[in-house]
Amino acid sequence: MKRYLTLAAFLGATACAVPIIIPLPVPPAAQEPEAAAVPQSAKARFVSSVEANGCALTSANTDLIMADAVLSREDLARVMTELRADGQGAIDGQAFRLTTGVCA
Repeated sequence: MKRYLTLAAFLGATACAVPIIIPLPVPPAAQEPEAAAVPQSAKARFVSSVEANGCALTSANTDLIMADAVLSREDLARVMTELRADGQGAIDGQAFRLTTGVCA
């Protein structure tokens, strides 16, 4: 009788046991494409923003380019002066035009 009780207790205990689940190793994810490098200098941010907006800084797109390039009015004036001195930009009527890169 003790054998039957011991066997019944053992079977009852094993029936209530929680299975142990061992996770399988996850294969490494495919390499994500690298984000495009964001230009760090004010001049590079200005140039890329102007190139994306028609190669010219006009009164109509000044606010858009300043916001896109994260520039203040002082930074904008300094960058435009540097670009003119380097021969990379010119004033054309009421617009400042880039004369190098994709705008050449």
